[in-house]
Amino acid sequence: MNETIQIWLDKFQSISGIVIITLVVIEWVILFITRKIESHKEGVVNIVSYILESIPYIFLGKIVILGIMMWGYEYRLFTLGYEWYIWVLAYFLYDFMFYVLHFIGHKIRFFWCIHGVHHTAEEMKLTVAVRGSFLIFLHMPHTILWLPLLGFDPFMIFIIELIANLYGLYEHVSEKLIGRQPWLEWILITPSLHRVHHAKNHKYLDTNYGETFSIWDKIFGTLQVELDDEKPVYGLMGDSINSESLWQIQLLLWKELWADMKTAKKVSDKLKYLIMYPGWNHIDGGKKASDYRSEAWIRDELIKRTQKEVQT
Repeated sequence: MNETIQIWLDKFQSISGIVIITLVVIEWVILFITRKIESHKEGVVNIVSYILESIPYIFLGKIVILGIMMWGYEYRLFTLGYEWYIWVLAYFLYDFMFYVLHFIGHKIRFFWCIHGVHHTAEEMKLTVAVRGSFLIFLHMPHTILWLPLLGFDPFMIFIIELIANLYGLYEHVSEKLIGRQPWLEWILITPSLHRVHHAKNHKYLDTNYGETFSIWDKIFGTLQVELDDEKPVYGLMGDSINSESLWQIQLLLWKELWADMKTAKKVSDKLKYLIMYPGWNHIDGGKKASDYRSEAWIRDELIKRTQKEVQT
């Protein structure tokens, strides 16, 4: 069965590659013909970023990642089969691990310097799905690395990851092509929910971490639907990074981290800049994304209350 899954994986990798390229080209052409695309250069930067992030995987993929997964499977805690419900269970566990790693990518500054590259895009389109850091191999492989320890065949996990990544590609489709799908949001992360995740609007900060399912966000209280009166604005808070500059999106977050670390005299404070939330500082603790979000909702409530009082 293991050899059969390896054959499926090889075939699926080839097919998925063709599907991804085809969908990206189709969307790009549609947006170009309808004159709804804002930046061709940003799209090119997305693709070049994907090439950069793929280089470490070419050298480390089979040696390190597959090696660790095969080791884990050799010393697995359980022996699971290949029944359909095992595949379903594996997909749910993969998606949960994605939620956890994605959450970490927003809450620990070292990992935010890696994941934040993905959030520098200021226009939503399919190519944003592959806009990643050249250091992403230090972060996201943990989504799959340790699942074989539970008894899931590594090649089963690779196939599940490919399927999930294809769905993740769909989530980045332009809002000019696909709007809200409220009937799907109760179970799935839709393009609308993921657009909220990418938004720098204070009301939307640090929400919707799931890749396929929205249930994890519901369970942990991080789900946020797109509001009718709050259009998502993409990019990073502060507008310090040019989304069309390859070197800025890849390196500026690290440059800012290093600059902040140099301002701290204590070694412990320097280390805290690495492991604390983005926005933390050694002087007054800084401000969390959740603080900005709470303030935005309170401010909005006050405005509505004031307007209501004026009308009465």
